[in-house]
Amino acid sequence: MAKYVYTALDASGQVRRGVIEAGGQDEAAARLRASGWRPLSLAPENGGRGFPAWRWRWRGRRSKVSSADIEFFTRQVGMLVAAGLGLDRALRVIRQHTGREALGELVGEIERKIKEGKSFSQALADYPEHFSSMYVNIVRAGEEGGILPAMLQKITDYQSASQELRQFIVSASIYPLFLLLVGFIAVVVLVTTILPRFEMLFEGMGRELPLNVRALMALARAISGHPAVSLLLAAAVPAGLYRYFRSQAGRTLWQRLSLKLPGVSGFIRDLETTRVFRTLEVLVENGVHLAVALRIASGVAGNPEFQRLLNRATSALKEGQRVGERLKEARLFPDLAADLLSIGEESGRVGAVCGQIADHYEESLRNRVKRMIAMIEPLFILVIALVAGYVVISMLSVILSINEIAV
Repeated sequence: MAKYVYTALDASGQVRRGVIEAGGQDEAAARLRASGWRPLSLAPENGGRGFPAWRWRWRGRRSKVSSADIEFFTRQVGMLVAAGLGLDRALRVIRQHTGREALGELVGEIERKIKEGKSFSQALADYPEHFSSMYVNIVRAGEEGGILPAMLQKITDYQSASQELRQFIVSASIYPLFLLLVGFIAVVVLVTTILPRFEMLFEGMGRELPLNVRALMALARAISGHPAVSLLLAAAVPAGLYRYFRSQAGRTLWQRLSLKLPGVSGFIRDLETTRVFRTLEVLVENGVHLAVALRIASGVAGNPEFQRLLNRATSALKEGQRVGERLKEARLFPDLAADLLSIGEESGRVGAVCGQIADHYEESLRNRVKRMIAMIEPLFILVIALVAGYVVISMLSVILSINEIAV
């Protein structure tokens, strides 16, 4: 038997905390429910998440609100509101019992804004660094349709899937990045340590080095003589590109080019199709009118071209036109998605069809990511081989020149 630390709501809605002994976590949760209590959190007393509260508070002072915190916040708000608590009270429960001080402060600020008269979505919109436009728009749809818990559950599912995809990409990228790092170090050692010795050898013989070797020697002298400057220059290019594409002009350029670049355009289309049709599924299936769902979905789309198309489709729907036909004319969304949507409009099953479209293109998106990751590793190996091969060939040309002098 193990002991579990729990936080639960009793029959009167009061928060209760304590320790329960059970054969497993599921059994502990079942015992609490049998007592008429709703478990909020449950963790082993001396392991997993059952660290002392002071330790979590101490760590919270050193960190910011993470994506995992936002996922926890979303799940807890949805569960508490579904259990019958008012939104302000649910926020107060989370603020009082979260072990993350940074998250507690954020929840307290949201609670204060709601007490000042703002809606939940308006309060969230004041923190764009934590809540995306998609998040805010889906919450707004939940408020407008009276289905906030269901919407929060959909957001949680989406966040979990996104986190799983990010972890998959990071895990799959570790080995190729390690190869790239090792190759870079090997090339630097070759250029800065081995090639200068050949330069000294040729200086003594009075022979001029080949052009390609002289270029490598100049690079080696620059790196060896100014290592700090060389490091800064090497980091300046990626840092500058990152900073530019984070700016408004850079984002606009990338959003325009991303729909034209081979390989990238297919990825962007699958991503936007999954986002938009998943949002339409959630909204329409919960009773939101398609025109309102399209307006909200335009805020979920990340690319302005898709946003403008959805706004035009909303206007066309109000004029009595088919949304699927309008989407197909623009040729931004895949033809299959537009055709299926037209079928859904004709059969009156728009929500279910949008869900099927989202499922299909989410799977397509995952397959694209897997193929891209599978291509990265040989690409890095090829780059390393080309650079190292160039250096080795340059060295061999020097050796052959020495043999010619000896003959």
